[in-house]
Amino acid sequence: MPVHVGTIDPGEHQCGANGTQLMGTTVQKTFIGEPIASVITICSGRKCITPPPSSTPVSLSKAAQTTIQASWIDKLARMPAIYTVDRLYAGRGFRLAERAAAGVGAKLYVLSAGLGLVDSSCQIPAYSLTVSPGHPDSISERVQGDFDPAAWFSALLRGPHSTQWANTFDHGQGRVLIALTRPYAKMIGSSLLELPQSSLARLRIFGASLSEILPNEVHCAIMPYDRRLDAITPGTRADFSQRALDHFVNSVTSDGCVQDCASDSAAVRRELALITAPQQTRRPRQTDDEILRLIRARLSSQSGIGRVLRLLRDQDGIACEQSRFSRLYRAVVDEDNLI
Repeated sequence: MPVHVGTIDPGEHQCGANGTQLMGTTVQKTFIGEPIASVITICSGRKCITPPPSSTPVSLSKAAQTTIQASWIDKLARMPAIYTVDRLYAGRGFRLAERAAAGVGAKLYVLSAGLGLVDSSCQIPAYSLTVSPGHPDSISERVQGDFDPAAWFSALLRGPHSTQWANTFDHGQGRVLIALTRPYAKMIGSSLLELPQSSLARLRIFGASLSEILPNEVHCAIMPYDRRLDAITPGTRADFSQRALDHFVNSVTSDGCVQDCASDSAAVRRELALITAPQQTRRPRQTDDEILRLIRARLSSQSGIGRVLRLLRDQDGIACEQSRFSRLYRAVVDEDNLI
């Protein structure tokens, strides 16, 4: 990785090679050619390829979690791995992370509830699996007894399509960025603690209300984004973490100066300091049947899952979480295909 060292004028406020703040003296300032080594994002519930039922949890008999883990890993080994991540995953959040990685020449990885930690250059099978309860493809619904998301992810890391955390730090000395939701934080948190302290110091984590879930040892890596981000780059709760990551890449790390977590957090706070969070609209919640009727009505003149969701929120004033809406939208489309 290209590195160069330059001289800073006395009194200039800059960051040193270890990220500490240096003032009032002539020091050396270390830059790195690629300030971001890797970008890691969660997979998308939206897939460009519809998997067969045999590649979903419904194909597994209910059993203890250890049995389910072994059965799923065995199933993964037999699925044809013929898709690249950019061909399989859809959705705005995934595309934002993909764009952010490409823009700074960083390596892209995907955290998958079905595959583990996926190297974007590897081919993977079409599948559908979530750890969130109440979803048709929820693996927790197949487990008898309590479901342990951390144990599930630990098993996936030993699966045929997963790489290891250590490999995400092998692409230079820059930061490793991770976009997370709360369910994924529950799944991966404990596994991060197996990394050495030198690697943990390079982590920058993005997401909402993650400190309640992630171990204390990585709290300093959580970048302090909040609802003010919506005024900079509007979006949904589902893509909040990727929007924050994208903003960080484009607005915080552009000078290439090596920073520590505290300095990066301070830079984020400065970016948000003069921003006011947009007023939050309180939308009424509807039943599944009511939303299905609205989707059918919209599909008579509109198309596209993102466009229809936005119309329901902005014009109909309906509250509907994105993964729930995706499930209902697919149900309507599948129903139309059968007519």
